[in-house]
Amino acid sequence: MTMPFHKQEPERSVTFNETRDSLPGYFAAFRNKRVVVLGDAILDEYLVGDCSRISPEAPVPVVRVTSSRPVLGGAANTAANVVSLGGQATLITLVGSDDAGILLRQRAAAAGIDLYGVDAGVPTLRKTRVVGQHQQIVRLDYEEVRPLSAESQAAIVELLRSNVGRADIVVISDYAKGLLSPGLAQAIFRYAHEVGLVVVVDPRPQNRDCYAGCDYLTPNWRESRALLGLSDAEPSQETVGAVATALAKRLDANIVLTLGPFGISFCSRDCCERFAMPTLAKEVFDVSGAGDTVVATFALALAGGLDHATAVSLANRAASVVVGKFGTAVVTPNEIVEEADAGRLVQRGALAELAATLRAKGKRLVTVNGSFDLLHGGHLHLLNEARRQGDVVIVGLNSDTSIRAYKGPNRPIVQERRRAEMLLALRSVDYVHIFDELDPRAFLEEVKPDVHVNGSEYGENCIEAETVRNGGGRLHLVDRLPGLSTTELVSALHSPVLR
Repeated sequence: MTMPFHKQEPERSVTFNETRDSLPGYFAAFRNKRVVVLGDAILDEYLVGDCSRISPEAPVPVVRVTSSRPVLGGAANTAANVVSLGGQATLITLVGSDDAGILLRQRAAAAGIDLYGVDAGVPTLRKTRVVGQHQQIVRLDYEEVRPLSAESQAAIVELLRSNVGRADIVVISDYAKGLLSPGLAQAIFRYAHEVGLVVVVDPRPQNRDCYAGCDYLTPNWRESRALLGLSDAEPSQETVGAVATALAKRLDANIVLTLGPFGISFCSRDCCERFAMPTLAKEVFDVSGAGDTVVATFALALAGGLDHATAVSLANRAASVVVGKFGTAVVTPNEIVEEADAGRLVQRGALAELAATLRAKGKRLVTVNGSFDLLHGGHLHLLNEARRQGDVVIVGLNSDTSIRAYKGPNRPIVQERRRAEMLLALRSVDYVHIFDELDPRAFLEEVKPDVHVNGSEYGENCIEAETVRNGGGRLHLVDRLPGLSTTELVSALHSPVLR
């Protein structure tokens, strides 16, 4: 049956203006909040390799696998995001007594998740993605979906009852892979509500009969229409508002409607609070697991006592970060704070992951380093030449401490933060990393650039050379422009001729 729609008043568009300084305060509210996650945990595997020929046996590509990576997926990815954002996660799920189940438990323990598994006699859910030349070629799904026995459902309910008393919120991460049923869903709602907790559900249309009685529902656009029995269609301001309102009324729930490149729309269960937030993502690389990140962030914000607008905005920010990563992934508060601050001033711990993500997108990485004190034409010449060597330029910037150590107490003239801001304002610079060491070798070890650009006066045997070549990169030397250096400019400014 389809839902008839009446014309809605346009929802207000909200831009929640967090600043870099205010965001840590919001994330402090996440700290140690415990989220009980129930749902279908999946072991996601990525087989990555080179794909440059067609098989002689059949017209299919041949992938020479060079690496494999198992990660937590499904409900386990929701739990992993809870932990990475500063919360605590209890995961109640089905786990088989097979190799995939063993690996899933190991990965959950390594992520800091308290996993309670029920063996229902079915294999552990597993998805294997084969990736060649930065493109997913095929996905292999290992699953046996069947209704849970009464004994398995009772075991899940008992695990919930024993854990819900120390929780702050409950999340159902439903992938429609056999865990959830209408009876089990109602039991989850009942026990959570008995102790005063709200339940957030990440739904699947196949289980639409399970969700009546939940407090929050977080469908994407296609799921929201399917939940109402509607065929797929492109979203518009009017249809988004109508669908969100219809879902809120039908399920008596608050609706957090994720719209991909169009952002997030919210409608309260009484339809009195309605707003939309535009997407913040600058580049979308992979949407795998993005919904898990939204649910985890939103749930932690509610558990921390934040209002709907703040919770949706933080979830929107988290989504903008995770869709820029390769494969199923998690986000951290630091990454979200950096994204709010242009996302391009990169901390040491994030360099390797940034480089891996950019390479997965087929980007050629170029590095250059220096103090860049009193930015001048010589610097621009160097940076523009770096830009010509590849796709992404990452600048290693000597910190104030580093510069004082080798240039004396009167330098730098411009503080490191301002120097970074000026570099990031240039079209030739994509990212900046500030380092405290006297030389950039630690920075280069993290990035492993394809090309490192340096002044020709330092030569092929410069201090960076061995690190760059060991990482598989090469040096590109650039001649200086005569008379253009910070030292020469400072000396000229102090010259009596200019006084």
